[in-house]
Amino acid sequence: MTSVAAPLLASRPSEFRLRDGTRVLVRPIRAEDRDRLQVGLHQLSAASRYQRFHAAVSELSPQQLRELSEIDHVNHLAWIALDPTLPEQPAVGVARCIRLPQEPRTAEVAVTVLDAYQGRGLGTLLLGLLSQTAAAQDIRTFRAYVLEDNEAMLRIFRDLGAHVGRLDVGEYQLDIPVPEDPGRLPDTPTGRVFKAVAARARREAAGV
Repeated sequence: MTSVAAPLLASRPSEFRLRDGTRVLVRPIRAEDRDRLQVGLHQLSAASRYQRFHAAVSELSPQQLRELSEIDHVNHLAWIALDPTLPEQPAVGVARCIRLPQEPRTAEVAVTVLDAYQGRGLGTLLLGLLSQTAAAQDIRTFRAYVLEDNEAMLRIFRDLGAHVGRLDVGEYQLDIPVPEDPGRLPDTPTGRVFKAVAARARREAAGV
């Protein structure tokens, strides 16, 4: 693991502010978050659930919850955002990637944000953190499957230089380069967030 990514995996959550000033705590996901994931799924609108799972999912099984929360942070990485202003600090967003066995430098990526927190930059923030730890594990490409009406995610991925191909009617497959040096990203909203995340990681690595 690189010296820059290591502080990001520290057990203590880090506080960030979203574009509108909303405070969130972010950290790598833990086994204790399984109940948060189930509650979060229930709070997603039907449309957001479909965009995430490409199916009408209303409940996660105990096995699914274990697979999504008990992870190794090497082949399966995930970041969770919590709302520190609410009791029990509920989950408000998750970004995760799972390495493809047949393409070990590629990982399938997915980002989910509760409807009430969408449009504030939380998905981009989580993806920026995920990209830092993924790069440290020698993951060089994110692969995403995105419905064509999910304009927010398509815009974020295009900002990162995604190669877009149509997989099926209404669905795209995107291969997104994981930036080894976020400082070289273009000056887009996504690029600026990724640069800020990388700069903060460098400061924490230096103990500043």
